[in-house]
Amino acid sequence: MQKLTHENFIKARDYIFANSDDINRAWFRYNFEDGDTYAFMNELAKYQHENGGFGGLSDEFEYPGPCLKCTEKAIGYILNLKEKPSTEHPVIQKMMAYILEQYIPEIGNWGEPRVPEMNDFVHCRWERYIGETPLPMADDEERIRKYNANEQVCFAAFAAYYSEIVPEELYREIIKFPTQHILRYWDKNSPEYSEAFFDGPYAFEYFLDFVPCLKDKVLVDKLTAILRQNPTKAWELDFAKSDTDYVHLPCDHGVSSPDNIVYPVVKDLVDEALSYRIRQQCENGKWPLGWSYGDSEEMRKLEAKSDVTRTVNMLVKLKRFGRIDM
Repeated sequence: MQKLTHENFIKARDYIFANSDDINRAWFRYNFEDGDTYAFMNELAKYQHENGGFGGLSDEFEYPGPCLKCTEKAIGYILNLKEKPSTEHPVIQKMMAYILEQYIPEIGNWGEPRVPEMNDFVHCRWERYIGETPLPMADDEERIRKYNANEQVCFAAFAAYYSEIVPEELYREIIKFPTQHILRYWDKNSPEYSEAFFDGPYAFEYFLDFVPCLKDKVLVDKLTAILRQNPTKAWELDFAKSDTDYVHLPCDHGVSSPDNIVYPVVKDLVDEALSYRIRQQCENGKWPLGWSYGDSEEMRKLEAKSDVTRTVNMLVKLKRFGRIDM
């Protein structure tokens, strides 16, 4: 099994601390130095606004105000802590209030995670507020069928993990739509199954984070079995394409630790992909994007910020899989 050498780990660490912002340094320290949940949460709290939403956590736009997109990033940090903050933690309390306020019962989901103000700041072309107003859906059947997991089911995951501070009726409504969507439309044994719902890696990878947050273990087992049916459909299996193109390898956004619910059925592929990613490290210690945000100075600055985040996250992932020679 190929491991990242200690020398290359030091290169990556030095690159991070020479180029990083506060949150990436805090995430590195949490994972490789002190493991102090509350020290990390104190740092994360600096990015939380008074209304409970987060800003300033994205590598793809400069808007510093609160939005669901940056709040999604905060959720990612929290759900990957070894010791999760309690429901009484003020960051969790304020965050949940913000997330529930943004929920749209008429669609059984959250709407666009970006806000209009983002367009007034430097942003990547794919991180632009579009202004699509969600149309109310006729009934729960339509809400289940049309459920959009991409960028949105993470808020349901947060509500599920901290369900004790969500009104019970609202909690049951929030989780009904994504769970029923998987049960009906992703299960090959369901009469309503359709490959049309399995379009690209995004929904699948977001569901992998959502399912383990549910409290009903019988339901978790059912959903896990469904998501294990055809996991490779979401990923690029020609690893070389990642050298020059935006693709998702088996070890990227979906399976980020050996605890992932589909890892047992894709172990060999994930391990091979990790080895490929190890070999992609640059001489200066970072992991390259493989493609470009754009040629302007503003885009290069955002891309440089992304390089650091990607490098920190790669080290964290390699540590979880025991792939660093420490």
